[in-house]
Amino acid sequence: MPFKYRLEKILIIREKELDEAILDMKKAEDHLRSVTYELSSTTERRNELHAELVNEGIAHATLYVRKIKQLNERIAQLEKDVIAAQEELSKAKVAVKEAKMKLEALKRHKEKKHKDFVAEEDRKERIRLDEIGVLKHTRELLESRED
Repeated sequence: MPFKYRLEKILIIREKELDEAILDMKKAEDHLRSVTYELSSTTERRNELHAELVNEGIAHATLYVRKIKQLNERIAQLEKDVIAAQEELSKAKVAVKEAKMKLEALKRHKEKKHKDFVAEEDRKERIRLDEIGVLKHTRELLESRED
């Protein structure tokens, strides 16, 4: 009789949970990467505008100051977004770690149950072989007495 793990459905569910957690973590990493890139490009744009302001002089100062102020506000928001994305990534990593632990625990349980199953099958086989040996020995004794 082949081994059938009674918690196989749960094992499959845990594997799916791990896959989903890994997918969420990858999405969080991608989001963090995109927000970080946007932050660096916005910061670079602000620095370029600041350099243009210095080169142009006071002629267009109010326009440049307004643009720089807008970029500074956008940078502040992006910095908050980066922090939020980092927290989201941390949570996703924790979720992956927990899913891995649950899956590994279930796999260890399955291995133990399989080992117990094999041991029980071996025990039953030894009993059958012992019975065959006893029957064979008894028949040989009976045959030797008849002769």
